[in-house]
Amino acid sequence: MPPAANAALTPETKAGYQKYIASLELHLTAQNHSEGDYLWIDRDGHRQQSVKNGSIATEHVNSFSVPGGMIQHWIGGVFLPGATLAQIEQVDQDYADYGKMYSPEITQPKVLSHQGDHFVVTYRITKKNFLTAVMDTVHAIDYVPVSSHRLTIQSRSESVREVKDPGTPSEQVLAEGDGDGLLWAINSYWRMQQRDGGVYVECEAITLSRSVPFGMGALIDPILRSFAEESLKMTLEAKRRAVESSR
Repeated sequence: MPPAANAALTPETKAGYQKYIASLELHLTAQNHSEGDYLWIDRDGHRQQSVKNGSIATEHVNSFSVPGGMIQHWIGGVFLPGATLAQIEQVDQDYADYGKMYSPEITQPKVLSHQGDHFVVTYRITKKNFLTAVMDTVHAIDYVPVSSHRLTIQSRSESVREVKDPGTPSEQVLAEGDGDGLLWAINSYWRMQQRDGGVYVECEAITLSRSVPFGMGALIDPILRSFAEESLKMTLEAKRRAVESSR
């Protein structure tokens, strides 16, 4: 069941998202070089212990409207015992294997360009939750070592294009910003720290989608909110499995 009507990504909507991202990245730059406030996991003793015991922790950071759209901001973390930063980085950069590691949400991965610690990668994202959305996406990804025991990764979506009738003879990739508007942009910011016999991994995911049509808030709003959280949990769990199987 699609939303009541198609939505369009306007310059004002995109500008609202970019303003939020710019402010967030300034904050993250300071956090990444902080001695005592690097990991969100460490800010709560119960959360740290839960993660250390094998759970995946998530938290809703922010949710608000911009002109014609909605921003969702989630954070999550996991602990990978016995892992090293080098192992995780090697697994992360094996983009050809993403279709297996992150199936069924990610398919058709391909590296478009690679120079040093900078990658441009494309893959298809399929999100299912009452509504189904399929998008062909392009991401610019930067690996930024902070120290010998800290690594950050910044992934910014450069293009998100909705796919109609995927996998059929009538498959059509729409122009950017056209379609149902269930996902227009997704950025993710990773922090990793090696200590306590493993690596703490956490990710902040920020998505941009359409605004909720009038009178459909009870149906559409929970779906838009859940896309980001469920995708974050799936990604963290898949990363844990992939690192464990690489040893």
